[in-house]
Amino acid sequence: MQRAPSRSIWLILGVLGIVLAAQLGGPVVTRVAYAVERGKIQADREELQQISGELAGVQAVSRAFHLVSNIVKPSVVHIRVAGGERSADEIDRLVDDFLRRRSQDLSEEELEEMFGEGVEPPAPDEREREGLRRLFRRPPPGSGSGVIFDSSGYILTNNHVVEQREEFEVTLHDDREFDATLIGTDPKTDLAVLRIKAPKLQALPFANSDRVKVGDWVLAVGSPFGLTQTVTHGIVSATGRTNIGGLSRIEYQDFIQTDASINPGNSGGPLVNLHGEIVGINTAIATNGDAVNAGVAFTIPSNRAQRISRELKDKGAVARGWLGIGLEEIVPSDVEKFGLTSRRGVLVDRVFDGMPAADAGLTVEDVIVSVDRKRARNISQFRGIVADFGPGRTVAIDLVRSGKPMRIDVRLGTQPDDIDAATRRAVERVTVEIPELGIEARTFRQRLRRAYDDNESGVLVLRARDWPDLDGFLLLTACNNESVKSITALREKLAQVRPGQTIKLRFKSAVGDHMTMSVERLP
Repeated sequence: MQRAPSRSIWLILGVLGIVLAAQLGGPVVTRVAYAVERGKIQADREELQQISGELAGVQAVSRAFHLVSNIVKPSVVHIRVAGGERSADEIDRLVDDFLRRRSQDLSEEELEEMFGEGVEPPAPDEREREGLRRLFRRPPPGSGSGVIFDSSGYILTNNHVVEQREEFEVTLHDDREFDATLIGTDPKTDLAVLRIKAPKLQALPFANSDRVKVGDWVLAVGSPFGLTQTVTHGIVSATGRTNIGGLSRIEYQDFIQTDASINPGNSGGPLVNLHGEIVGINTAIATNGDAVNAGVAFTIPSNRAQRISRELKDKGAVARGWLGIGLEEIVPSDVEKFGLTSRRGVLVDRVFDGMPAADAGLTVEDVIVSVDRKRARNISQFRGIVADFGPGRTVAIDLVRSGKPMRIDVRLGTQPDDIDAATRRAVERVTVEIPELGIEARTFRQRLRRAYDDNESGVLVLRARDWPDLDGFLLLTACNNESVKSITALREKLAQVRPGQTIKLRFKSAVGDHMTMSVERLP
């Protein structure tokens, strides 16, 4: 490809024009300079045309963005909210935050001048607090985004956009405005459904978020800072994000992370793929303290959003699957103790009688690896998997017990509205029974250490029905002169002893004393 001749001709003509202009002077100079500039632009245009073939890939991506935007925009709405009243707890928090910030605005010198050196400023009196409570009682009007997921008028958005509000107004892409009715909310996932009665609505389909990969191109559509129908693009930066600081209000976290520009007002709007399908609902951003996107935003995956939106649409509320167990994260020392191959999974820490897990035979110190082949890296992800299956479904739980893989089928129950109250009413199994010794025990872990050192290992004896001289919470460290680091190891040692034979056990007390005792192995 030869481009130089064309550009050279124009440049030579430009130089000749300058020389001629210098001779003619006056207005002619301006006209010639203009001609030279036009010549340079024409040269650039011709070069651009010549390399257009090389830009075909870029132009195709640009065209894809254009087409996706056209497809998505009619389904994205702007939501304005008003009215309502904040909860008492939120009002008190806002008052405290306001007073704290006000006190922090004063320099140390100003505080010393007002109150003397080392003297804390006096607390505001109750009259001032009550005045601030009145000011904070009603939230100011707000706004957010939403997406039409059902052409009969159902709109999916964030719970935090609509919570504690009474008035909802939806603006469509063609500037039609409609009052909306709140159908249902789910604070645990930060999702909510509104409905409008309007003709000619276009619903946007959901994609399968399990197929989303890091690096996928995505577009965010919404109303950042009230600028409706704004489209931004980026990539999927990560998947499966959990335990995000500052988002404790969302109990079930399994976010898609993106660097698409998402800002206040985008909340509730869709993140879409290059097929024009919803891969997530934008819900939060990480900032530098200025409430402006810093290139890290979080999206609720479409598979979860689709299930929640369907239940809210049909029932106005969400029912979740329930096992009835307490969990602990797997720490590095657990891998050897429980006979694992990796740290993936969750440790059953408690089992509640009368609940699905207990009825199916799960026990303390089982390590759950997956549920219906869905692997869980941590507790947050595991809880979300179980909840998303919904009540009444029978699931296959793959676990490791005493170092051996097992599979147990469990029919999920319905998660109670008040989990704490439900578990308080249930009988809690927190130990593993060792019938060969007539004891209940647990593998020693750091959180159970009592007065023991973190580097201790062994089996913590909690109850011993036939050993009146044995005080509780002794650490069993050896069996028949061989060290014991876990329930698994203890069971392996006991399997080598016949009923009626004597077993030599070594213990360590919480104050560091050692003791040895011999007992008969029970049948």
